[in-house]
Parts: sequence; C-alpha cells; structure tokens
Amino acid sequence: MTKKQATLYLSSLGILIAIAIAVVELFLLPPNTVDIAAGPKGTYLYETAQKYAKEFEKAGVKVDVIETNGTLENIALVNHDTKHIEFGFIEGGAANVVDYPNLESLGSIVYAPVWVFYQSKLGKIQDINDLKGKRIAIGFPAQGIHANATKILKAVGITPKNSKFFDLGRQDALKALEANEIDAMFTSAPAEDPLIKKLFNSPGIEVLNWKDAEGISRNMREFHVLVLPMGTIDLINNKPANNMNLLATTFTVVAQKETHSALIYLMMGIMDDVHQPPSFLHAEDEFPADRDVDFPLSSDAQNYYSKGGKPFLQKHLPYWAASFVGKLLLVLVPLLAIIYPISQAYPALTQWFYTRRVNRFYEKLVKIEKRLDHGADREVTKYDLQVLRAEIDLMIKLEKIPSMYTNLLYDLRGHVSQVIEQHGL
Repeated sequence: MTKKQATLYLSSLGILIAIAIAVVELFLLPPNTVDIAAGPKGTYLYETAQKYAKEFEKAGVKVDVIETNGTLENIALVNHDTKHIEFGFIEGGAANVVDYPNLESLGSIVYAPVWVFYQSKLGKIQDINDLKGKRIAIGFPAQGIHANATKILKAVGITPKNSKFFDLGRQDALKALEANEIDAMFTSAPAEDPLIKKLFNSPGIEVLNWKDAEGISRNMREFHVLVLPMGTIDLINNKPANNMNLLATTFTVVAQKETHSALIYLMMGIMDDVHQPPSFLHAEDEFPADRDVDFPLSSDAQNYYSKGGKPFLQKHLPYWAASFVGKLLLVLVPLLAIIYPISQAYPALTQWFYTRRVNRFYEKLVKIEKRLDHGADREVTKYDLQVLRAEIDLMIKLEKIPSMYTNLLYDLRGHVSQVIEQHGL
C-alpha cells in the first residue's frame, strides 16, 4: 500500500467514525428525561402521571411531572415550539385540533364522567335543564370540564344571560357548595376518584342522574352514555342507591409530533400496564384505546394498537437498547441491501478493470506487430517495443496493479519479448 493510499484510507475511516458518532448522538440514542403536563395536584390525572413516572424510572428515564391548571394548559405546553414537553393529559371534547398542529394522540386511557353535584334543597333535579337560573361552578377556564360544561349548558339553553357561572376548581367549588354560595358544580373524574366518593356521601348534596344523557350524546358525539350500578361508589352506604346514567368523555394522552419513537413505545407500554385492569366503569383490556381521540393518532401508537402491543425488540431488550438496535436496523438493512450486491460483483468488476488496463498494452503490441508485417522502419518499431516493455516494467515496479493481477503484466512482458525475438530486433 502506498503512502497516498494509506492517507486516503485513514481519512475515510475518520469521516466514517465522525458520522457514526453523530448518528448515535443525534439519531439513535433516545432521551433519558421526559416531561408530563399533568393537571392540578390531588386529581386523578396528576396521580396517574406519578404512576407513569415510577414506570419510566424503571427504564432509566427521569420524569418531571408538571402541575398545571388542566387540559387547555396541558395542550398549550405540549404544543409549544420551544418548551419540549413530550406528553400531556387532556379531556375529550375540550380542544380543537386545528389550533394545535404540533400534537398527536396516543389514545384514550379512561372514561371521564361529567358529574353534576347540587344542593339537596333544590329538590330532585330531573335533567340538566332544571339548572337554568341557578348558580353553577363550571371549573377553571383552563380545565376540560369548563369547556365541556359550557358546551352542554349552552346546548340546553343555559347561558350566563339566564344563569350565573363561577370559574371555580373542584376543591373551591366544593367549599362554595357546602357554604351555600353556589347551587351546583360540574367536575370530571373517574368514578374511583376519592373526591367523588366524598361528594356522594356529603349531607345536603345530591348527584345528577343524567336521564337525558342519550339525547345529549346523540347531539354531541364526543360523549358516551354509561351506567353506574347501584352501590358501586360506596358499598357500605349503598351509593348510588339506584343504577344511574352517566355522561362521559375520555381522558387521553397527547404527545408532540417530534417526540422520539422509543419514548412513544415506552409510554404506550406504561399506559397498557396502568390502564389495562378493569375499573368501576370499564372492562379489562378496554383501555388504552385508539378511539375517542381529538387529535390524529401517532403512527407509532397506531402501530402499537394494530400489532397488539410492544414490538419484538421492546419486549426483549431494555428501553435504550431496543431503540438503539431498532434505529440501527433501519440504517443498516438498506445499506446491506446495497452493499451485498456490490460486494458480490466487486471481484468481477475488479478483474474486468485491470484486465482492460492490460489489454490496452496488448492493443499497442498488436499494432506494432502489424506495422512490422507491413515493412515499417525496424529501428522505430524496435524503439516502440522497448518503450512498451519499459512501461510494463514500471507498472510492475510501482505496483500499479494489485499483486493478484501482476501475472497479467508478466505474461504481457513475455509476449513483448517474444515479438522482439521473432522479428530479430
């Protein structure tokens, strides 16, 4: 190998190493930190985010659970161009996909009933229309329940013009309800939420049985009609005392479109583990689900649902290793598809190349010999043959042709000598 060739090889190796490092740092290795926009402390979604954090940490990923005021703040944080918050919880029906182009859904995780608790002294409220003219807490403006409560009330003709609305979170609303400062409050939470049990058992407070739930859901398709069986909330105190209708949306998980694929699959696996068991309102394996999503489903999430769970590598390798190997295969498989045929053709191409170089000398030799046959000047012809042989010797000396093909040069040199002898030059 010449000095020039060695320098070329070393330079190429250095470039390949630099590219490999860049690919590993920027493309292959997944992040080891995650942010989740959760909701107010003490709520179902905040506690769920804490469960997620523990599962992420088992995979070596540190999680920052961000306390927020609710759905709309979560959406704004995850949708933000520079904050880089990967995941957030939202309440179904509360957001418009057009306003948040950077978001994708990972699916729904649990039903979120819309609860209406009201003062017992109002008498038995038969349907939502009976709240007209009343003082109603509808949640913080940043919460999904605020948007959904406003939407439902407007649909039945209850507006700030004929009733009084209060922007209160659920704890403040409960205090106001107990202090007789409001007549009713909206909140959304799974049936297992401790606050729901507390409200069912609070003296002087009743819960609305959504007799018009079917009609509302037919007009607003983001809502489901569920049945809460008698005694589900509190068996000891038999709450509710009878089967009751619920109107419910779902809580879903959203992600930034740029969130790393490996993080998506890790999150999907965690969602599966946390929400797969049955609850008061859903059956086993009903959640997580690819339905009731306000945003387009992530392609990774769609793949997860369609194939029934984690990919092969995610099942059998640690999180970072599965991501590394998966991305590496995406790079290597196409490269191998190109390199393998080339490697198979390389020997033949090499032989053709060097044989062609030698054949050019044979072409010169043939032309010189033809000139001799036609009476060309012998001295000039002899000189041309000596020059030809000198060129061949120089190629052998300088290793212009790999050693495995030098036999072609030696054969050529022998043929030149043979022509010289035959013509007595």
